[in-house]
Amino acid sequence: MTSSSVFQPSKPLLARASSAPLLRVNSLGGSFAVLDWIVVAGVLLVTTIVGWIAGRRGSIREYFLGGKKLPWWAVSASIVATEISALTLVSVPFLVFKPGGNCTYLQIAVIGNVLARLFVAWILVPAWFEREIYSPYEYVEARLGIRARQVTSGLFALGSVLAQGARLYLTALVLEVVLHDELAGIAARTHLSSLALSIGIIGAFAVLWTWIGGMASVVWTDVVLFVVFPAAAAAALFAVGGQLDTGWTRFAQVGIDAHKLDFLDFDRSPARAYSFWAALLASSWGGIGAYGMDQLMAQRVFCCGSVREARKALVASSISVLVTVLVALVGVGLFAWYERHPLSGEALALYRENGDRILPLFVVEHVKSPWKGLIVAGIFAAAISTLAGVLTALAQTGVANLYDPFRLRATGSRAAGSHAAGSHAAGDEDHERRRVRAARLFVLLAGIVLCGGALAMKRARGDYASVLDMGLAMAGLTQGALLASFFLAWLPRKPDGSGFAWSAPLSVAWVFALARHGPVEERVCWAFAAVFALLWFGLRVLPEGRNPAARSALARSTAWLLLALALLPWANAHALVPVLNDRLAPPDWTLQPLAWPWYVPAGSLIAFVFGLLLARPASSLSARAATVAAKPPCNASRSSSHSP
Repeated sequence: MTSSSVFQPSKPLLARASSAPLLRVNSLGGSFAVLDWIVVAGVLLVTTIVGWIAGRRGSIREYFLGGKKLPWWAVSASIVATEISALTLVSVPFLVFKPGGNCTYLQIAVIGNVLARLFVAWILVPAWFEREIYSPYEYVEARLGIRARQVTSGLFALGSVLAQGARLYLTALVLEVVLHDELAGIAARTHLSSLALSIGIIGAFAVLWTWIGGMASVVWTDVVLFVVFPAAAAAALFAVGGQLDTGWTRFAQVGIDAHKLDFLDFDRSPARAYSFWAALLASSWGGIGAYGMDQLMAQRVFCCGSVREARKALVASSISVLVTVLVALVGVGLFAWYERHPLSGEALALYRENGDRILPLFVVEHVKSPWKGLIVAGIFAAAISTLAGVLTALAQTGVANLYDPFRLRATGSRAAGSHAAGSHAAGDEDHERRRVRAARLFVLLAGIVLCGGALAMKRARGDYASVLDMGLAMAGLTQGALLASFFLAWLPRKPDGSGFAWSAPLSVAWVFALARHGPVEERVCWAFAAVFALLWFGLRVLPEGRNPAARSALARSTAWLLLALALLPWANAHALVPVLNDRLAPPDWTLQPLAWPWYVPAGSLIAFVFGLLLARPASSLSARAATVAAKPPCNASRSSSHSP
């Protein structure tokens, strides 16, 4: 077999395609047997029971930190189970299978993510364990002030809705394939789309798992799923290999001839997402934000009892690379199979709508029971596990930023607003129960918001090569600013946190401008620049410009900000990277946007630099402090005269 005869993936896939509209008139070639349903139900039932037993907690400390008594190996398994989401199990095979696809994505997992884990374990973790905190954003608050904490919490919530919405959307695509006929019948009766029904089913399971026990429940259910994911990936790989006419010989031959097993790509273009340089520099940088400042991952580390245990959990979680390698090889096998057995009928119609369906289509049509049930259970469990983790993280953010301040204002007691462990009297069980109830309410609200975000992802899918790219790109919009907040707080001479409150949204806007290009996006950039400038003048320049000591520094900050805002629409229109389409053909260049691994480095640099440039100078802060310090005697005498 020659390379030219193999490397034509689009031809067999479209060999039986029709130009007719994609109507749902046929059933798929395979179906779920009773044994498959028993396997799926068994995995979900066992996981739910384990979560219920582990999650019977009474205090907010136990609900969000598992009492800081969870063993490092369980936390490590939970990190792996969270990282190996449905995006990995479903979308990575498509990245390899698709025309021109190969295993270069593994550079991100093998190089970038491992380096990021080591950095977080030795640099960020000791800073976290200086005190007992519930999130990295509390560390930022302690160093930069409450406004910085509120901004980082908001960035996390926004990034979670975008990134986890993509994961939920992808799993719903799988459920659409598995329950194709059943969902079509329900959709006809309820006038809801099968996608909306699928999202609702998965979201309901995620809310249930989180509701029953908080973080301890999530971690111990992840331990169960840690065993299911590799089993599902291995079952998929052997199922594909067993279907090939000459077995693993054909697998290896096709992988080499079609360049599907290519791993390293030394292309230096920042428009290439899966290159060695993107993995070494951009992805490792972005991974620090993902493992270090994203509450979804960081909250698991906080459940460890010491720095040493937390480091062991993070480093050991690098074993997730093996699962990623397995599912990438599944894509090679799918390419070898469908080259000789082209998609047709309803399966082809579903694939043409969304290529990420290729693995679930193969599983439903060609895998035997009970392996079919195991693979699908692994995919569902991966999605529900990740969603349960982010629901817990969002609930913690809601309690810290909404419920606790509300209680503080309502009761006038600082004890009601404190969320540090041990801040309440041991007998204040009623207060703890109220906070746990509030946390569960936030879990429900977050689940509803995430389901809405998943429905919105259908419109955004066409702008990305895969759902994996879409999910990682969505997370990159906010992770750069989150990472910058830590480094600003980590500086020996920490700046005033007010600068970060302005630089964080500026960072998100710049990443958006570099990532998405078009007339609509350019108008969005102009509108953002105008509104942001007005807010700056109204909230910063006018109130502080009355102080002569602050005018010089304020003028410099304003000049830098106006320059950044003026360049924002220009960057959206012109910041494109020239890419050579074919190195062997005559020069043919196209302009492409910055690849998603570079979003976090770009966003963190902007947020960090402008966090310093827009911060109030030390002299201004000293003057303000002196002014405040001069007032207490007068206030004190006044208060004493009116005191009873």
